Amino acid sequence: MKLQLSTEITGLRNNGVFASLLVTCLFTLIGCDSNPASFQVNEAYIRAVEYKADVTKPLMREAETQLSTAQIQNVSEIMEGLFGTPDEPNLPGGVGLEDFLSLRKLKIAAGPVTYTGEAGSTSGLESGLYRRHCAHCHGVSGDGHGPTAQFLNPYPRDYRMGQFKFKLTDADGAYKKPSKADFHRTLMQGIAGTSMPSFRVLPEPEREALVDYVIYLSIRGQTERALIEAAYFNASDKQEDQGNPQKLLVNFGEASQDQDLEFVKELLVPVVLPWANGGQGTVQRTIEEAPVGWDSPESIELGRKLFYQSKANCYSCHGRTGIGDGQNNLFDNWTLEHLGNAQGEAAGSGEDGEIAGIPEYFYNSELAQIGVVKPRNVKPRNLRLGNYRGGRRPIDIYQRITGGIEGTPMPANTKLTQAEAWSLVAYVLNLPYEPASRPKTAPVFQGVGSNK
Repeated sequence: MKLQLSTEITGLRNNGVFASLLVTCLFTLIGCDSNPASFQVNEAYIRAVEYKADVTKPLMREAETQLSTAQIQNVSEIMEGLFGTPDEPNLPGGVGLEDFLSLRKLKIAAGPVTYTGEAGSTSGLESGLYRRHCAHCHGVSGDGHGPTAQFLNPYPRDYRMGQFKFKLTDADGAYKKPSKADFHRTLMQGIAGTSMPSFRVLPEPEREALVDYVIYLSIRGQTERALIEAAYFNASDKQEDQGNPQKLLVNFGEASQDQDLEFVKELLVPVVLPWANGGQGTVQRTIEEAPVGWDSPESIELGRKLFYQSKANCYSCHGRTGIGDGQNNLFDNWTLEHLGNAQGEAAGSGEDGEIAGIPEYFYNSELAQIGVVKPRNVKPRNLRLGNYRGGRRPIDIYQRITGGIEGTPMPANTKLTQAEAWSLVAYVLNLPYEPASRPKTAPVFQGVGSNK
């Protein structure tokens, strides 16, 4: 038997502040034979928080404070009250989500795959879009750890960090949340060079439902991370609360409940705000039209010079010939978090018996069991293949150069002028047609017997 806690949290908005929070706890026994789906606790992040202070010796340090079973269960209960379950999604009220995400669309994407048509027919699909199309890679919880994930390279995206690589919403080096248009474009075009296919064949209403559900999973994952951090702070704050080392975030049914829930709201609002933006969502960046002659031979030559100069410094990662061999010890944010490296420096490139700096037996015994896929180095793009994951349009390359790629070592370059950035775009797009065996930067040697 499974005990399910359903908590409805509602509130009245008044200048962005809750006027009230009401909670109703309904305990329902669900038969084991129904086998309902459930969101998995982010155990990998719990471990990352507990071991965050150690950046070099994950084996030798015992966490000074660890979350108790009761505290982890308390986080799960709060999360279920706010966001529901994979079969019955919910949106927390009073924080602006109801104007940004559609609960009707979430219910179309959520749940088991069911049909309204005849048996064996795919017409009349009623619900379960996410599990049908996405969960085998991205997982039911959106953790990027579906049953096929470990066989894919790169791994499927873990939505729970709230970071996405390819979008048109970054400007001036500041990472912003992707817009719904960004997600729609990914679904329409897929991501070249990865296992993410195009879903152009799906009807637009179904793509809209999937977009809302991916955002829902991301907001849910970010909220869970915030609650885990808060629970860990409570557990480690022994000076203030010596008599209760297992202090809960929300004491359901007790006098402090309303105050506790107000604290939960304070954690939730900053997670929602960058996504919802008053119900309008993130506004895409406006990129000026490319200047006349941006792809001329002169512009390509300027881009080539910038590629090797410190102002752009592209070659340090992408290599002197642009084949992506400049650095091989880089990691993305999703991997760094589990290496226990708070400084963001590479933990190692994988010596004998190690997986990206982690002893293999430690990975197998401690990390694989809690949903951490084997750490891999992230490789800079081989620019000579003409295969760009974020899109091969000139505007896509411009965005990668000036906006960066969130969650990766690819930074946003804010030093380049608009003309210089477009010149670099021209050079990058020209690289597949430049002989790699003799790049223009290589010295030209005189032949034997030459008089020149």
